[in-house]
Amino acid sequence: MRRWQRCLVVSSLLFVGCGGAATPELQLVEDAAEAIGSLRALRETTTLVIDGQGRTYRLGQNKSPRSDLPYYEVENYRLQIDFANERWRLRQDRTSTFLTGSPLYGVRQTYGLDGDVAYDAQGEGTVRASEQIAADRWAEMYHNPVGILLLALDETSTVSNLREEEGQQVVDVAGASGTQFTLFVDGETGLPSKVMSSTYHPVLGDVAIETLFEDYAETGGLGGFQTRLTLPRGYATSLDRFRVSEYRVSTSPNGPIDDLAAPAGARSAAPATATVTVEVEEVAGGVWYLTGQSHHSVLVEFAEYLALVEAPQNEARTLAVIERVRALRPDKPLQYVINTHHHFDHSAGIRAVVSEGLTVVTHELNRSFFEDIVARQHSIVQDALARNPQPLTIETVTGDEMYELTDGRRTLQIYRIVDDAHCDGIVMVYLPRERILIEADAYSPTSREAPFAEVLLRNIEDRGLRVNTILPIHGGISELEDLESAVRTARPPAD
Repeated sequence: MRRWQRCLVVSSLLFVGCGGAATPELQLVEDAAEAIGSLRALRETTTLVIDGQGRTYRLGQNKSPRSDLPYYEVENYRLQIDFANERWRLRQDRTSTFLTGSPLYGVRQTYGLDGDVAYDAQGEGTVRASEQIAADRWAEMYHNPVGILLLALDETSTVSNLREEEGQQVVDVAGASGTQFTLFVDGETGLPSKVMSSTYHPVLGDVAIETLFEDYAETGGLGGFQTRLTLPRGYATSLDRFRVSEYRVSTSPNGPIDDLAAPAGARSAAPATATVTVEVEEVAGGVWYLTGQSHHSVLVEFAEYLALVEAPQNEARTLAVIERVRALRPDKPLQYVINTHHHFDHSAGIRAVVSEGLTVVTHELNRSFFEDIVARQHSIVQDALARNPQPLTIETVTGDEMYELTDGRRTLQIYRIVDDAHCDGIVMVYLPRERILIEADAYSPTSREAPFAEVLLRNIEDRGLRVNTILPIHGGISELEDLESAVRTARPPAD
């Protein structure tokens, strides 16, 4: 019988000590500390420097709802953690492996946490992130063996509910802030195997974050520092069912670190909050372009109802757009919202749409995705649909066939963009009388690159669409000639 099991058995008889620990749960934590080096060495560890390389994945940007996520290759990864001051900073260089991520050059990322201040580097300065991001980054500081064990041993924390799951010993660790973690310890080695915590995602709702620890090896501090611990060389983190990062690393406990205090400008700023700007331009009779931020929508008026193309970005923007739509035409009901594709930045408002009792129109490849999104729990933060539950009403574009809304005077046609490398279930919207095309991500006039423009142009030509004006969900009003010019620019010169 293992030591933690002896403690668990005796604890049922109100035994309150085993090997000096107050509870069987704390005994498991102390044994795990001994497994990674020693309890004393762990308690003396105040900083970590973790260097390596790996991959990060773009959540909500896969080609189809069930396909693998696109990813960045990461080099020069350096995570510095100061446990005593609850500070950390991450720096890494990312190179895209996908068309929309600028694959020809790397992008330096720097961001961090200082107590309750989360900050991101932007250009030459830094900005303060939201309170939710700060809470998530505080939890992230403990998604490593040293961090979670130090938190469990802190006198302000609570360690409870010792149990066995799939051959591992498991305890719950609650910090003074109330954030709860679940620590898994390998039943054979006694080493921490993973940590889980919960957070809120605006699209996925209540989600678990899980970090796996793999390939333990002895490590030590830099520059003659003598702290020796056995720590993972592999980290893999998942959010919900999606792998979001994986790294191969070396770790230096108690090595020298930079000053990790938040820059003064970020610390003095208020936490970022969602702001919404909705600007309206009537581009044809009964057709309005709703802009003001990075993602736009288009309102189309019919004789007895209204249809909105796209509910992007987030709940706040979608509800603001719906409010503006109803103010524009208060005598007609908004009945349909047309979704161009499932990517999170274009579908994050769908739950708000459903809460308003509107019908969602999208490609059939996206149906199961929206059924899942609407069914998810949003209890950590109650969104509009959690506050006002409504069933999903959905109509879909079938295959490469046309879907049509018409009142005899105005016609709106929806087509799948065939052979689009960005997304399998992406659609474009066409108003034949006005010769207006509405599209997302296939052509963005403000983008330096147009990797999908040629496919869009080919779909327009293959469908025989007579397009004069393009209303992109990103960018501004364009003409067909602008798209044709973008295609010519993107094509390599002939031999």
